[in-house]
Parts: sequence; structure tokens; C-alpha cells
Amino acid sequence: MSPQPTTVGGFCFEAPIFFPEVTMMYSVLLIALWGIAPSVRENPAWITDYGQAKKFSQMERKPIVIFFGSGVSGWNDISRQGRLEPDAGRLLAKSYVCLYLDTASEEGRRLARAFEMSQPRGIVISDSTGKLQAFRHEGSLRDEDLMYYLGRFSNADLVVLHTETNPPERSSFTPATASPAFSTTRGC
Repeated sequence: MSPQPTTVGGFCFEAPIFFPEVTMMYSVLLIALWGIAPSVRENPAWITDYGQAKKFSQMERKPIVIFFGSGVSGWNDISRQGRLEPDAGRLLAKSYVCLYLDTASEEGRRLARAFEMSQPRGIVISDSTGKLQAFRHEGSLRDEDLMYYLGRFSNADLVVLHTETNPPERSSFTPATASPAFSTTRGC
């Protein structure tokens, strides 16, 4: 009997149909690999629907990061280097619900106006409820500043008391582990 194609978790492979234990073994292996894949991902899953991002944020209890840019991969424009570093991608994939709004589209421009974004690119980070802004910046950021702010606001237990808006560039000697003076964690 010839092998029959089998699809599990979006992967297609061939296994002999008369050996169900082989098919089961492949299935278990693929499901296990599929489960660990998000933890090693360097690229976040970009959502382009604001309502969907809010739902995911509440379900996963993660903050939303909104990248405003232009074009198919305009989220890269937030970095002055023109691309997100792998460490930023891993942090985004692990700790945030990532929303990309293309300011070249009508919907992107409408939401940019709603967020009072006056430039075609910028970033907004919410708290884990998705209701309060923890950080907003118009324009691009240096990679080290982007990593600092992504790390600083990635804690789902962070209590936001006010929005940090368009801060000046951080000096190179500012420790990346500095904690925000205006917030605490829940339950402390």
C-alpha cells in the first residue's frame, strides 16, 4: 500500500495508512513542535484589526503595542535602522499583542487620528487591559530606546498612572533595567 498524504497543524507529510501508530506518532511530534514554536519565534504575529487586537489583549492578558507605519512592513520604520532587531521581535512575540496600522490606508489614517498621531509613523503601548496608554511616541526610535520601552512596559502586572509621551532620547549610560518611577505592580 502506498503512503497517503496527511495534514496536521498545517504541515503535510506522508505516512502509511495501514500503520495508525506511525501517523499518531507524527501527529504528536508535530503538535509538540507547533506548541513550542511561538516561544522561539523572532517575528511577532501582526494583527491589522484594532477590535481583534483588543480581544486578544484581554484573552491573553498582554499589553497591545500599536505600530503606525506605511506599506506592507511599515512596522520596521519605527526603528531608525529600518528594521526590527531579532531581540525586539522575540520580545514582541512573547509579551505583546502586536497591531500594525498602515497609515497609507483609510482605516489606518482614521485610527491614527483617533490616537492623535500627527506623523505617519509612531508607536503606542497600552497596559494589559488595553484601555490605558502607557507609552506613545511619534516618529522613529533608536533600537536601544525601542528595546528599553518594549521591555519596560511588557509586564502584564504594570499599573499605569499616566502616559509617557515623546520622551527625549535616552543617554547611553541609562540602565535598561531602570524601573518606571510612576508605576507599581499589582498586588505589591
